Amino acid sequence: MHNRRNFLKLSAGAAFGGIAATMPGTVSASECNPIEWDESQDVIVVGSGFAGLSAALNAKCQKLGSVLVLEKMQVIGGNSAINGGWLAIPKNPIQLAQGINDDSPEELVKDQIISGRGMQNEAMLRQIANRALDAYDLCIETGVKFREGFNIQVGGHNKARAIRTQHGTGGDITTKLYEAGVKEGVDYRLQHYIEDFIMDGQKIIGVKVRKNYRFPDLKTGTTIFIKANKAVVLANGGFARNMALREAVDPSLDPTLDCTNALGATGEVTLTAMAHGALPVHMNLIQTGHWGSPDEGGFGWSNALLSIGWHQGAAISVLNGKRFMDERADRKTCSEAIMKNRNTDGSPAYPVVLFNYNNYAKDDRVIRALRDKMAWKLDSLDEVAAKFDIPAAQLKRSIAEYNTHVNARKDPLFNRKMDTAEVLTGPFVVSRIWPKVHYCMGGLKTDLGARVIDGRSMASIQNLYAIGEVTGGIHGEARLSSTSCLECLVMGIVVAETIQADLQGAV
Repeated sequence: MHNRRNFLKLSAGAAFGGIAATMPGTVSASECNPIEWDESQDVIVVGSGFAGLSAALNAKCQKLGSVLVLEKMQVIGGNSAINGGWLAIPKNPIQLAQGINDDSPEELVKDQIISGRGMQNEAMLRQIANRALDAYDLCIETGVKFREGFNIQVGGHNKARAIRTQHGTGGDITTKLYEAGVKEGVDYRLQHYIEDFIMDGQKIIGVKVRKNYRFPDLKTGTTIFIKANKAVVLANGGFARNMALREAVDPSLDPTLDCTNALGATGEVTLTAMAHGALPVHMNLIQTGHWGSPDEGGFGWSNALLSIGWHQGAAISVLNGKRFMDERADRKTCSEAIMKNRNTDGSPAYPVVLFNYNNYAKDDRVIRALRDKMAWKLDSLDEVAAKFDIPAAQLKRSIAEYNTHVNARKDPLFNRKMDTAEVLTGPFVVSRIWPKVHYCMGGLKTDLGARVIDGRSMASIQNLYAIGEVTGGIHGEARLSSTSCLECLVMGIVVAETIQADLQGAV
């Protein structure tokens, strides 16, 4: 046992009433009891995605002492392990080998400012972009492999700067960061759920944890208290799976939309931080991924398949057989355009995306999509029209018109950039699309060093830090694709440096 200390518990359940009561894991009553620490750690990291794994490894590199990572689920990685493995890196080696020499961190920030629609934190975006190569180096040094020669321009970006992991999943990164952390002595513990923070005034001194927890049953496991000597880093991700919270902060969000996130993305730790004074920002800004497929659950393969479709193909409305958007616009723009496709009863009229099969027959993105029946190989436009009940004559006119735009390298209808577009001749790969809830732009307000801000004083909460999707106010209205992994990896580096600086300043 370690130090005994009295503490006043302010419970998330008491502070947030009905919302918290619908969440797994919020404590239901306030109490004032003496505490006995079950153990002591120097740095406690909550969450094991890109951000948490980067923070833990970099805390070791900064020689901050013992580092403990607490993950409430039964596996390491969270949403990061199941994402598409995309990483936007200006001036990455593949980009430079392609002869693209006019990119820069500032160019990335310009794109993010447009996507953020005036709501973004430019200073934070600039800090992240300026350290993008540090994130790339972290990946390479820990053994992450990226696809050879693969660097493309994804939606909302003005340059080809998005690289992708070898197997097209974030697990390629989380696995290597985890393995590197093990070698450095990071202690990882699964099925450890944060019940509450233990505060001494405006300073966090430890956490109350349910050990051997089995999501989502709060009756499982036992309670322990872990003292945090130097820092608690929140890297618990977003709350896209918390339906009650989603409805509370954004009633306009269609509750029938599927979600790409892992089941554990429910945001309890975020609410607990808020109950202790942490300032929330942009909680109503919840992003949908416009590359979702109604023919598969969760994240799925559609994201990968559409990295071909958006560039080399066209999106068509099944209602009238016409194109209806710039296929290479940002997520918010595309999602809003897609969801306007409704039947007369208001139900989704799932648009289709088609591109040439022969050029990509051996591509693993196509092979997997056809195998799992979330895309189809169809030989002609007549077959496409018949299968999806599209007006055949108009579909043919639309594709003929599209092909003239490809040849002219100019799209007068939607001003799409046509540099990668291909004349569509068939046979075709065709998939249906519908957005899925994907990312929470809102969360806890932090300063540039990742210190969590207390809304009551607008000062930082001592020893409490937050990085990754749990933070808010960084991206504004819409986050550009392939920038979440970048943010998480960079801020994992930054937070370790901040903790070291804060410790030195306190001496």
